[in-house]
Amino acid sequence: MTQMIPGLERRLMTSSKEEIIFIADLVSVLFAAQHSLTWGAQIKKGASSARSDDTKSLKSAVLDWITPKGQPLNPPLARNVKIDRGFHHERTGALLCPAGVDWSNNESVHLFSQ
Repeated sequence: MTQMIPGLERRLMTSSKEEIIFIADLVSVLFAAQHSLTWGAQIKKGASSARSDDTKSLKSAVLDWITPKGQPLNPPLARNVKIDRGFHHERTGALLCPAGVDWSNNESVHLFSQ
């Protein structure tokens, strides 16, 4: 701080306790204001990265959860792509389908999708 603020060290050495507290408060406010945009951007970047990591790891895990034991998914789903999931795939569509709708019945699915 003393290198960033000319005369700060001299002022601190010759000031009373109350003045030092005032200067410390002032410096902390100025420092926080100067760096708040940087800190905010870093926090946002970290949060975004965490969400990305979470969804990236889930893509593969979900396939393990929804694949019946000892059976392959038909058609197969790629571990690193989400585009062909959801209502576009037989297995994921059936799992997303509301409880009152029979996914295997085209008429009830058609009513649901309207």
